[in-house]
Amino acid sequence: MKYIQKVKKGKAYSELMRVHKAKGSYEDIRDDKSKGFTLRTDVLKDLVKEQNSICAYCMRTINLENATIEHIVGQSYVDEKGKKIGKNEDTNYDNMLAVCKGEFCLNETHCDKSRSIYQNKNPLLSISPLNRSQMSHIKFTRKSGVIYYNQLDEESRINDDLNRVLNLNCDGIKENRVRVLEAIKKSLFRHKFNKKFAQKELEYWENKDTSYNAYCQVAIFELKKYI
Repeated sequence: MKYIQKVKKGKAYSELMRVHKAKGSYEDIRDDKSKGFTLRTDVLKDLVKEQNSICAYCMRTINLENATIEHIVGQSYVDEKGKKIGKNEDTNYDNMLAVCKGEFCLNETHCDKSRSIYQNKNPLLSISPLNRSQMSHIKFTRKSGVIYYNQLDEESRINDDLNRVLNLNCDGIKENRVRVLEAIKKSLFRHKFNKKFAQKELEYWENKDTSYNAYCQVAIFELKKYI
């Protein structure tokens, strides 16, 4: 995970907010290409672009073919007073992310596909890529590539979401994080852990002008240790 800053502009955003303010349903924004109506695809396109083409959860590369729209507040969420918060927010752009379909780790699901298993019992995540403060406490272990949250008051709950609900520590994703970490360490070693080189590499991985590299926050996390 890495921090995502919402970009609220464009035709798709304006049309979606029109539906939201009219208390429309997520079902109302289905594509109908025969009528030239592609709002759901257009919103997904904006989300992918906003996230520089990485999954909001695992940070794998995404595009329109392998991504889907995720609701941060699950559509099934009903509060203690019986108010259908999830349903009310299902057309809110601020409640949407682009995520992969969770089919990378062989027999294990992750990201959106893993979370769907827990939607009825646990429709609220305790962590969000839109929360800058929370994202500052995301860490990765060097040897095994495990993602974890390091902030005492929220640690147990959020790590449960990372490990169990989103399954972001499935083997395939961990292995790819380790590859990124090892590549960064080898590169730093060749340049004798030069601070200027580390800064230049950091700027490359943080570059927002093009699509992010997969697992970019792993590299950013490691590089910042040498600056």
